[in-house]
Amino acid sequence: MDKRVQDSVIAKQEKAARQQELLEKKRQARAEYNISGGRSGEQREKKHQEQVLKKQQKQLEIRQEKQEKKKKRFSKSFQKAVAFDDAEGVSVSEWFLSVCWIKIPVIGFIYVLVLALSKKTHPAKKNFARGYLIYRCLVLILSVTVLYVLYQIGLNFIDQMLSFVK
Repeated sequence: MDKRVQDSVIAKQEKAARQQELLEKKRQARAEYNISGGRSGEQREKKHQEQVLKKQQKQLEIRQEKQEKKKKRFSKSFQKAVAFDDAEGVSVSEWFLSVCWIKIPVIGFIYVLVLALSKKTHPAKKNFARGYLIYRCLVLILSVTVLYVLYQIGLNFIDQMLSFVK
């Protein structure tokens, strides 16, 4: 029995030694994993912080890009407004051609309508065309009124002449 007890003790010791070796191998594997790119708790925290910082930087860049776009849009619209404040940008030859077109009887009226209603027309020309249309409408109303009055007076005069002849 002694031999059996000794064999079982030896077997237990060998088993314990093998378990010890396995544990040692696991520890070494973990250490190698942590060194080679595996993450410990601190490494995970650092990685998380880096990711949060990257997200914040992206958000900041996006905000800055949006602000730059707004500034560009504002500066473009401001430059257009400043450029169109007075008659800058409309040359003498353009004004000359506009007046020449306006003086043609039917085509001129159509040209003025196009200038007044078009979105691509320079604001100085657009305002001129609108003012010219108002002027022409007032002249038309006045001339029709005068013609009506003269017509009525003429009819009365002709009636009187006919009654005088009888």
